[in-house]
Amino acid sequence: MNEFFPVSCADTLGKIGLLVKSRRLALGLRQADFKASLGISEHTLRKIENGSALVDLRSFMLVLWRLGINETVFHSLEGIETTSQVARYVTDEDAYQSIASKRVRLPKPKAEDF
Repeated sequence: MNEFFPVSCADTLGKIGLLVKSRRLALGLRQADFKASLGISEHTLRKIENGSALVDLRSFMLVLWRLGINETVFHSLEGIETTSQVARYVTDEDAYQSIASKRVRLPKPKAEDF
């Protein structure tokens, strides 16, 4: 299962990589200077710009934030807290805390199930 990665996800990462590189170039930032300002390796930055799926989320988000494109990439998440997909699990004002306490509980197996 570790070898499977949906083509649409790979395409999306490739598009984000192009956006990252074009934004970095537009800002006149060299890879060496940019990676040093974030404390990530040049290899990691190269993987992000090439659309690799093997990048840690922290580095990925730092790059998007530093380039000012995290809102562009995640625009569809705007107002997600009020959508029916999330609101049905929210029980109070703090959506994040409310959902964090939710769990999926499976029924305990009975002896006759075996």
